[in-house]
Amino acid sequence: MSKRSLTILGTSVLTMSLLAGCASEAKPEAAKETAAGAATPASTKPVTLNILQYAPEMTDAMHHLADEYHKQNPNVTIDITIHQDDYPTLLKTRINSGDIPDIFMSGAYNDNKTYKDYAYDLSKEDFMKNIADSAKTGVTLDGKVIGYPLILQSHSFIYNKKLFADAGITELPKTYSQLEEAAKKLQAKGIIPFSNGYKEWWVLEQTFTQVMASMGGDYAASFAEVSAGKKKLSDIPSVKNIFGLLDITLKYGNPKPLETDFNAQVNLFAQGKAAIMHQGTWAEESIRKINKDLDIGFMPGPVGEDASKAGLMVDSNIVYRINKDSKNLKEVLKFFNWLTTSDYGKKFVPGETKQISTIKDAPFPEAQLAKSTSEFVKSGVTYPWVKGYWPDGYEQKAGEILQKYVGGAATSDQVKDELDKMWTKLAKAAE
Repeated sequence: MSKRSLTILGTSVLTMSLLAGCASEAKPEAAKETAAGAATPASTKPVTLNILQYAPEMTDAMHHLADEYHKQNPNVTIDITIHQDDYPTLLKTRINSGDIPDIFMSGAYNDNKTYKDYAYDLSKEDFMKNIADSAKTGVTLDGKVIGYPLILQSHSFIYNKKLFADAGITELPKTYSQLEEAAKKLQAKGIIPFSNGYKEWWVLEQTFTQVMASMGGDYAASFAEVSAGKKKLSDIPSVKNIFGLLDITLKYGNPKPLETDFNAQVNLFAQGKAAIMHQGTWAEESIRKINKDLDIGFMPGPVGEDASKAGLMVDSNIVYRINKDSKNLKEVLKFFNWLTTSDYGKKFVPGETKQISTIKDAPFPEAQLAKSTSEFVKSGVTYPWVKGYWPDGYEQKAGEILQKYVGGAATSDQVKDELDKMWTKLAKAAE
């Protein structure tokens, strides 16, 4: 390839495809709106748009989206591959081989640099005027908007309000010591305090992200100093706080956390067997499929013994990027125009995923975690998803390194050393 190759870490590949519609059903239609808003005759040529993404909790939602778009555009088939485990490896393998999907999902911030050679500049597309300016911050690089921020997500400890009340917990814990006291009260009532899905590296990475975010200040500058070798990651005081949090969740958590994946974690929580789990707004739809009436909310996530720093991660970090060299570029832009401006498109995120849309005039989701997020934004402590400032590939490696601590295969000092070395390695690879 003429473009630079992307660094690939890991090897496992396991995908699931959702095929909606049938290209042979193509038929003439009335004039449609293009991405730029000008009316032109709709194409009747069969087209398949390929989407590669993670977020398996969106499986049903994406299937519904593809079906609806095909109904309105019978010549277009949307082929979706959803891949969770080791997703960055699959994406980079496909990019390096030249097999780039029409649309692919990534994070924001530093991923702008990783995928800038492949992503279409959306800056001049009219439909982007409908996206909240605050959501565009994470997808803007050198004045260009090179990603479509899909969802405003939040993340912290989700708790079962009834189980807390049954255990006599009247005030939400904001420090590690308070969190342990709450866990003891739950355990005394025969309730598993924490549902830990540590088989998923990303659950540990997100827990680490939240603790790291409490460092505050200029995140970009602080992490740039680490990448430049001016200091180690472990020199940042908040880094060591991850171990205290993990110790509490392991001591008062479910058996075999390294064998517990996202689905098992959610099941344990949704069935009322566990009172707390570290997850985000994306988990609510999965919870509701098991227990539609569960009364839940976000706790301000403790990050140490300073109660004033307990808060919620809130940011738009799920991004769709458009392959700028896609042979179907016009159809892709037409799809995103529809996703942003149509009645169905505006309702897609809040209605299908129960999360907060980045579209300015989209309805607010009927979901407890979304409402809890809104309350935090108004009067609580919130943090950005600082993993967006980490070197490419570091979030997965950090999660995998922390799995060693969870499994007892490495001490906190060994883990800190590995975290430092991995950062240095990936920062140099990005130079």
